[in-house]
Amino acid sequence: MASLLILVPLVAPGDEQAGLRGDPAAVADARAMVESMGGLAIWKGIESVHFVHEWDFVNRPDRYLEHEILDLTGPRSYVTMDSELNTRVRAYSPEHGYWSITNGEFALGSAAQLANAMERAPYSIYRLARAVARDDAELEIRYGTREGLPEFPALEFVGPDGEARGWIIINARKEPVIWATTQYIYVFGPLARFGNLKVPDWATTSAGLVRYEMVSLTGSPQRPELELFAPPEEHSGDDRTQQ
Repeated sequence: MASLLILVPLVAPGDEQAGLRGDPAAVADARAMVESMGGLAIWKGIESVHFVHEWDFVNRPDRYLEHEILDLTGPRSYVTMDSELNTRVRAYSPEHGYWSITNGEFALGSAAQLANAMERAPYSIYRLARAVARDDAELEIRYGTREGLPEFPALEFVGPDGEARGWIIINARKEPVIWATTQYIYVFGPLARFGNLKVPDWATTSAGLVRYEMVSLTGSPQRPELELFAPPEEHSGDDRTQQ
């Protein structure tokens, strides 16, 4: 009788631990938060988002409309900001750096501006939602407390240095109510539905002196073309630096 050979795949130590890392309670609540924002299945397939905000700054006479295309697969963003008084385009990416065109004037961003953008980019709430939905093994989540808010545990998203680089406070319904990076803190309004996604309808920062209203949000299973983040051809060789 012929013998039956059974092949058993070898599993390297630690492979069974692949996926989100950190405090199990924090990981579970992060997943519940993404479910409240439209669902893990929806966010898992999204490669980019295009959203429109209407911004209102206390020290500006005009409100302006901002369109942002955010690449969720990497630290890339393209923004247009327009009102009756001003117009501005701003983009950043590892491939093309940081640049802007303000009222027709082109400028390259400083090294510090690009470094700041690269630091905060992975901790955008939209990129975090996708990473959680995809069970990204690069993401570590834990619970911590924030200064001034000791009674509200915060979901902390840990950077490569072991420090919290982004954090979110969720409510009893597992919805995000405060989101922050090392550079910004936003207080969110209630979630509103935009297509299959649910995101805060409005937000404030700087003690309420800056606020936006969400006009629209569209997710896409396609990542943006890298050329979107490149300066216009007429400025591709320009080396002027933004002050």
